[in-house]
Amino acid sequence: MLKEIATVLRNIGSLECLEKAGILEADASKTITLNLRNLGLKSIDAIAIAHVFKQEKGTIGDTITSISFSYNRLLGDMGATVIAKSLPASINEIGCVDCGIGDTGGMEILRWMKTSTHLQMICMEQNNFSETLKTKFKVFKINNPRIIVVI
Repeated sequence: MLKEIATVLRNIGSLECLEKAGILEADASKTITLNLRNLGLKSIDAIAIAHVFKQEKGTIGDTITSISFSYNRLLGDMGATVIAKSLPASINEIGCVDCGIGDTGGMEILRWMKTSTHLQMICMEQNNFSETLKTKFKVFKINNPRIIVVI
């Protein structure tokens, strides 16, 4: 899965993405953390990454346990939505700090959180959530005290 994500990053072509692709390719056999922080990813890039996740679901490569999209301010609602609908079941930590996500994408992430069997921590501060959605996350946190929820 990591080699396929490295290919997506190479296709994006920014210096940051090319450097990260090289790291992923070199570390593909042992990485269980996928750090895609601050790469200038947009919603279209999230769609390509989500496509890789969907293709790899249920395979032996479905072993990423931690993923961060934090500080990709252009992911927005569309990016958050496609990611939430395609995350590998193995994910137990996710970061989406300052990703330009509003209530639409936030609700999709919350839906995923409610069905995740491995989630232990999610960090989503500095997004554009309404007080109503923040309250829903707080209720989730109260009902799931074993999960760290940072909003």
